Amino acid sequence: MYSADRALQIISIQYELVMNIGLDQRLENMLSSFMQRTLQRLSLSMVMLVDFNQCELTDDPQGHTEGTSYCFPQVDAAHGKWLISEAKLFYYRLAGDHYYIGKQLRHSYFLNVPQFGVLILERESTPLDEMILAALKPLLVKLSASCQACQEHQNLIKEVEARKLAETQLIEQSMIDPQSGLANRKKFNLSLLSALSSSINSKEIGAIFIFDLDRFKVINNTLGHEVGDEVINILGQRLQECMRPGDTLARIGGDEFALLVVDLSLDESIAFEKSQKIAKKLGKLISAPIKVGDNVFSISNSTGVNLFPLDVDSSLSMRQQADVIVKNADLAMNSVKQANRNGYNFYNKELQSYSQRKAQIENCLQTAIFNNEFEVYYQPLVAVDGKVLGAEALLRWSNQSLGRVGPDEFIPIAEESGLILDIGAWVLEQVCQILSSIASNEALKYISVNVSPRQFIHHNFANDLLGTLNKYGINSRQIRVEVTEGVVIDNIDLTIQKMRYLKDNGVVTMLDDFGSGYSSLSYLHQLPLQTIKIDKSFITDIEKTNRNHVIVDSIIDICEHFSLECIVEGVENCNEFEYLATKNITAYQGYYFHRPMPKYDFIALLEQ
Repeated sequence: MYSADRALQIISIQYELVMNIGLDQRLENMLSSFMQRTLQRLSLSMVMLVDFNQCELTDDPQGHTEGTSYCFPQVDAAHGKWLISEAKLFYYRLAGDHYYIGKQLRHSYFLNVPQFGVLILERESTPLDEMILAALKPLLVKLSASCQACQEHQNLIKEVEARKLAETQLIEQSMIDPQSGLANRKKFNLSLLSALSSSINSKEIGAIFIFDLDRFKVINNTLGHEVGDEVINILGQRLQECMRPGDTLARIGGDEFALLVVDLSLDESIAFEKSQKIAKKLGKLISAPIKVGDNVFSISNSTGVNLFPLDVDSSLSMRQQADVIVKNADLAMNSVKQANRNGYNFYNKELQSYSQRKAQIENCLQTAIFNNEFEVYYQPLVAVDGKVLGAEALLRWSNQSLGRVGPDEFIPIAEESGLILDIGAWVLEQVCQILSSIASNEALKYISVNVSPRQFIHHNFANDLLGTLNKYGINSRQIRVEVTEGVVIDNIDLTIQKMRYLKDNGVVTMLDDFGSGYSSLSYLHQLPLQTIKIDKSFITDIEKTNRNHVIVDSIIDICEHFSLECIVEGVENCNEFEYLATKNITAYQGYYFHRPMPKYDFIALLEQ
């Protein structure tokens, strides 16, 4: 018989141990508290819990994994391995409340923790009282429930963490350009928002640089996109290695990049000077030779720079301010591209005025054809004796609100907006109408029509042109197509294909402004051309400039070598004509002979 005091003592132990179960949602922490209390209250030498709950069940105990063990204090490896092995046999085979092994004054008790594992208690010298073992049985049910709850909680935490990690990785991947490994436009915009907010608070001036690679299409079109991609990768790595911590380099388009530089200075003039140095450094880094296979490239770039947060309307939201900063840098970059490329420019108010003017012109162009605002002028081409051989059709535009707008201003805008397709088709219709009305005039050999790059690369261009000629019954020899070197360079394979198709159908292609590009001779022998027009920049004051003598004479020799007609444009005075008159030139064009004239004045000239 046990005394009442002994019973109260066991109840106290039972209560105290139960109170240490479930005190923490983390299994290791909960078991540590419980096992230390158990060790103290039962005067044990060691407590171990072996978790078999998450092991795969089989009929063969040898097939089960060893489980996960929690031990306090730690035991030597050999004894620990023996304990786990015995616990394994007990849990999977013996199926009882507890199991006892006495060994060299060490008493080991294996207690079943239902649906979880085995609790091992060890005591030296004195065995445990059977009453205590019995009192532990209901406690083990609660321990099992608490352990399983902790595991479920930990599994849930791991699942949430894994999901968050996956989401984070997806977000990071969505902000990286897969080709170059640089930040993409989305990441750049977020970085700019953060930098702008910081700049407004700290008054530190930052800058963004929007830049693209000049004539990059030439690489893709002539050597293939794989070579182009490798060039992009090399440039990205080269630039990334020079970035400061906190700066962001991004690829925001095919060959367009953006650089965000923060904390330049509190002083605007110093920030401006630092930005100039960065823009120059970008140019040097990009233009340094790039070797891909057997090819070596030297690439230039056009860069637009905008400081922030200067001149940004504070009434705008942060995102709107960021959009304005990027837009202004883009305006500055476009101003470089429209000049001579290969340089940089800072945004200023004049560029904003130009942008507004550009938008106004584009808006008015939308209805120019419908409102009969366009007119085609004709500038004659003459033989050395002054006889009219042909003419170049030149578009003129006068708008009620804008007044007279020069083609140098509105044609690039029409090209960029896509309106050039409709405008070009309208010009061809006008030329066909005048050719139809003067069909009996055998002196006029042809009228040439300028075709923009966007027109020329359009998939239906050649068939549409031939269709219009057929509509008006015009002989294809009476129309010539003038293209610039830019058309050729951008896509030489497509250019050759279309020129050959036009030639096969009787339409002559003329290369306009020859010599103003930089790779003329590299492609000239490939093109099915009939005529070259020497750029007028080489004709101005030619009698005074020996350098222009050499260039013009060389081009004339090239035309003779390739059996091409040679036309000079921009002949403005008698001195220029007298120098050129002795050369092997097919036709002349310029104010010295005739200015561009309206349709009926041109018809009257032909009738003289």
